[in-house]
Amino acid sequence: MALIAVVVAQGRRVERLTAAVLVLAAIASPLVQTTGFVDLEIGIMLVDVTALVFLVVVASVSDRFWPLWAAGFQLVGVLVHVARLAKSDVWFFAYSNAEIFWAYPVYLALMVGTFAEARHRPR
Repeated sequence: MALIAVVVAQGRRVERLTAAVLVLAAIASPLVQTTGFVDLEIGIMLVDVTALVFLVVVASVSDRFWPLWAAGFQLVGVLVHVARLAKSDVWFFAYSNAEIFWAYPVYLALMVGTFAEARHRPR
């Protein structure tokens, strides 16, 4: 919740929109989870791919570096699904933890980018 407060208070429209997309993805992921990470979580993978596409679009039109970092971290999260698809005997605990872990750097990139944007914004 602190991320949302910081982004709403200090971010530009693109930071606020990105925060909204990430919150929606965080809400949607448990709703579409089907196997408890025992098998490939197709629903969560689709949510992650959608967030990745959004972040790549933001990175391609932005004049800031944070969207590129966020998209890169999100790509790693998507690649965790691809690795699970390629090697189906990956332990479910490793799969779920990797998915959870790679979400945090995306949020961190957004927060650092929001702080940097607010700091360098003309007053």
